[in-house]
Formats: sequence, structure tokens, C-alpha cells
Amino acid sequence: MKEKVVEILMYLMSEMQDSKNLSDVDMSELVNRGYTQSEISAAFSWLTDNMQSVNDGGPRSIHATVGSHRVFHEAEKLVLSTEARGYVIHLRELGLLTDGDVETTIERAMMSGYEKLSVAEVRSIVGSVLFAKSQISDSNRAMLSSEDTVN
Repeated sequence: MKEKVVEILMYLMSEMQDSKNLSDVDMSELVNRGYTQSEISAAFSWLTDNMQSVNDGGPRSIHATVGSHRVFHEAEKLVLSTEARGYVIHLRELGLLTDGDVETTIERAMMSGYEKLSVAEVRSIVGSVLFAKSQISDSNRAMLSSEDTVN
């Protein structure tokens, strides 16, 4: 589920970069792409929480960043495919990942012991990085996972 939420977040951030408000984003497009209401809600929950942290002076930005660029070490290039490296850079430019998140993602990829991780595999790592951070930073809010039920 986390991977799909990351995909939705990418879509929402791309739409917001086009100067749209979050309320102007067409949700039917997400439903048409096959995302469930639970996945869409989880993405909005994460985005709302992190937009709030920006308003409170937090580190996340909802706009593309400018400044230095990350140069990948040769060892990192062995572990991350070209597409996966581009994916991480794209997430950083969208503002979904901070510099620290990028480093954590690369570190986890390096520790995986695999070579040439695909975008799907890196998306899974990114999901765990984003949602682990979200759970630590906001203990008042709970996000349901795909195995949770509400009675």
C-alpha cells in the first residue's frame, strides 16, 4: 500500500507544481487509475500532515527545490539502476524527499545487498522512509495500513 501512496503523492505534488491548490486536484483521475479510497485518503493524510509541518517551520517543502544536486558515488550507481536514481532525484525535486530522506533511502538501498535496484524496489524503500518519519514526527495521528480494520 505504501508504494501506491507514494505514487499518489507524486501525482498530487506534480499537480500542485502547476500552481493548483490541493482542493482543485481532480480526484476522479486517481480513482480512474485504480487507486482505492483508502490509498487516496492515506496520501492526503500524509500530505496534510507534512504541509502543516511546513507552516509550522518544519523542514519539508511542497515546492520544487533549488540548489545543489546530489552526485552518486560509483558504488551507489552499482546498487541503483539509472531509472531508480532518476526516480529519487525526481522525488527530491518535487519536495517529497528532503536531503536527509534521500540519504536514508540511498543508505537503505546500499545495505540491501542487491545490485541495480529497480524503481519499484526503490519506491518500496521510499515508502518506508516517508511513513516511518511520519509516524515518529506525529504521534497524535494514526494512519491505517492495508491490514487494519475499523469497527
